[in-house]
Amino acid sequence: MNEMTSEEFEQEWDKLILRVSKHFKVSAEYEFILFVLGIQEMGWGFREYSKTEKMDLINVARCRILVRQGYIKETGIDNEGFPLFKASSKLKSMMPSFQNQLIKKGLIEYFKTVEFN
Repeated sequence: MNEMTSEEFEQEWDKLILRVSKHFKVSAEYEFILFVLGIQEMGWGFREYSKTEKMDLINVARCRILVRQGYIKETGIDNEGFPLFKASSKLKSMMPSFQNQLIKKGLIEYFKTVEFN
């Protein structure tokens, strides 16, 4: 992943927010984009989701982004069909704000190469 300046990052993040907002006709934000990615990764499509399902999909998205960046390894699938992950020690010692920044950068890269379903 190419390193971006802070200004480039903010511009790219704003472009992603705008793209997702227009596509889904909502005011998208960080967790909504993660939710969209989780649905995309699980292949479930849009429908009504319980709060627990939404949180699970957001977690899948976070983990899949961090897998792409090498901070997490996918270790299998649970009995409900959700992927299982193991975090690296590097990720475990990382500040949450830095993790969120990494995930946002990962979302920018992800949606440059993936179309919405």
